[in-house]
Amino acid sequence: MLTIIKNTFREALAKKIFIGYYIFYAIVVLFMVFLVNMDAVEGVMSLADEKAIVHQVETGFFLLSWNLIIFFSLISTASFIPSMLEKGTIDLLISKPISRPMILLSKYLGAVLFVFLSMVFLLGSIWLILSLKSAYWDFTFLLSILWLTFAFAVMYSIVVVTGLTTQSTVITILVNFFLIFVLCPILSIREAVVFSLVTNETVKFIFDFLYYILPKPGEIRDITNAMILNEPINVWKSSLNTETQTFTVSWMSAISSFIFCSAMMAYSIYYFSKKDY
Repeated sequence: MLTIIKNTFREALAKKIFIGYYIFYAIVVLFMVFLVNMDAVEGVMSLADEKAIVHQVETGFFLLSWNLIIFFSLISTASFIPSMLEKGTIDLLISKPISRPMILLSKYLGAVLFVFLSMVFLLGSIWLILSLKSAYWDFTFLLSILWLTFAFAVMYSIVVVTGLTTQSTVITILVNFFLIFVLCPILSIREAVVFSLVTNETVKFIFDFLYYILPKPGEIRDITNAMILNEPINVWKSSLNTETQTFTVSWMSAISSFIFCSAMMAYSIYYFSKKDY
């Protein structure tokens, strides 16, 4: 298992994915250093409440970049499964004294670990910059490393399924692009926007059905923001207080996303175990 995970990192290094990945994130970190050292920010930091400013920067960063980080991570790792299935590579792997489920899980965990380490670098650096600048050490922000990795792991289960069934990197990227930037955002606002325009109960049921079974990367971001801001989180259902216009996210988004991920990986293991290569 460890050998396959190591080979996944070697593949990322050989394809220059590893280097390009960290160069891009290093640029983001340097840009953050530039922003917090601007004269305008200097004045704000010295006059305003440091805690509120840091939280605003953290949540604003996630609002702008959460889906982009996940999608960029998926693009960087989308080729791992199709390349594993190439003639010669798959023949060598299945000839080893290791079960097929373990081969697939090792490849999956290798990609997740790769992204986790990159999140440690990116988010850890941003946290350190903000902490040194403001003298407010918000350790809750570091939990976002785990939550972003979790969101990636959920979406990567789709990469595994599409990679196994189509053996195409392009298709896996397109499917995830559609889910992250089109379908999932529409489903998340179905009650406030879609249902105000649609009255057909069958259509509403379809939207609700898709919402509950599909992953929810946007809501996982909302959970992360709520934890950073120390806001309440409902257990099963998100709610909107019309009087105060405050939105409360729920744990259901993470739970259903985990169930979706587990189902996708279970099917992937079954398919990979039965497929004749």
